[in-house]
Amino acid sequence: MNEIDKFIEKIKKYVKKDRINHAYLIESNFEDKLILAEELIKLILSFDNNISIEEIKLNNDLIIIDSDTNTIKTEEIENLKELFMTKSINSNPRIYVINGAEKLNEYASNKLLKFIEEPEENIIAILLTENKSNLLETIISRCQIIRFFISKNILSKLDDEYIDNMFNFVMNIEKNKVEAIAFQNSYDIKKLSDRKYFLDFLNNLLYIYDDVITYKINNTVNYFLSYFEKIKEISENNNINDLKKKINAINICINRLKYNPNTKLLIDKLILLMNGDEEYA
Repeated sequence: MNEIDKFIEKIKKYVKKDRINHAYLIESNFEDKLILAEELIKLILSFDNNISIEEIKLNNDLIIIDSDTNTIKTEEIENLKELFMTKSINSNPRIYVINGAEKLNEYASNKLLKFIEEPEENIIAILLTENKSNLLETIISRCQIIRFFISKNILSKLDDEYIDNMFNFVMNIEKNKVEAIAFQNSYDIKKLSDRKYFLDFLNNLLYIYDDVITYKINNTVNYFLSYFEKIKEISENNNINDLKKKINAINICINRLKYNPNTKLLIDKLILLMNGDEEYA
């Protein structure tokens, strides 16, 4: 199975008939992310056999923002909104794709946020980025997140000690729940006091839970094959909703880390959030 086939299998878990989201965020290190967007669009359109991607292109119902510059400006988002002001000729879905969504400047991000917050019927957003933590937290929270990373590029720089530390961190939370706050000697807490290290650590934790969800659905592991038994154990102790909440908790702390340098406090909040304490969201 090639990488595109793997992506198609993955998005089938996120896109169901009558449950099409109005905004998707694809976070990936895949080189040509527009190919991924096209596969997602094909799947969305497959629920109506009378619509093809070629048709929506011909009717100007597909807009792609793919800037060659380092910044996506407010004017580009305003032009997008203006183009979508009128309804589609054939009442087809209208889809816009923003490649390199991390390039949105502050004003463009706020314009886009308003557009996503007040979605019109049949308008679907697809945002593409390599690192979603560079986007507004409010934009991320309104999107269905699809993470697709090629494993050989992810783990090549992680040594065994680092990965062991991640799994010790996760297993402490999984086994001890909220009381994990009192058992932080199970991993190297000193290293997590470094802000950059902790940010990378949190992002890499997402791959563990991506593996857990993958195992939950089809009994396979994409990234941490050597830790198969631990992935299996985490999967057996959680349902899909539990896992989604834990992934969301990690994402919240990734974004909080931008503004809060106190990593010890964020670790405690992460443990509470991963165990369903929404008071700290």
